[in-house]
Amino acid sequence: MFFALVAMVMMTMSANAQSNDNSGKLTFDRLASLLELRVNQVKPVKTAMAQFESSMQAYYQLQDASKAAETWEKIQARHKTTMKKVLDKKQYDKYVKMLDLTVKNTADRMRDQQQLASK
Repeated sequence: MFFALVAMVMMTMSANAQSNDNSGKLTFDRLASLLELRVNQVKPVKTAMAQFESSMQAYYQLQDASKAAETWEKIQARHKTTMKKVLDKKQYDKYVKMLDLTVKNTADRMRDQQQLASK
């Protein structure tokens, strides 16, 4: 679960376009292109990604491990609800698939790296 959260933070941080961050802007532009965002969707998606990033940063400050899973589920559900309101069904389905795949691949890669390091 922790590895998945790391992946989420990394993805949202890179996707959150900042005017002074060319790399973030490029990543967001790619996301916008992939989802075929309409002009009126760009700002709400940027805002949703920034809110998600902020929630994830707060999550990392959480000291109570017993609440970690519940908190993660709430953050993810709130973000997906927000994105579902902004995106149409086709865009949303594509976004969720991309998000889930990114989390899975990053978690797998980090788990593999941990296993190699422990040998």
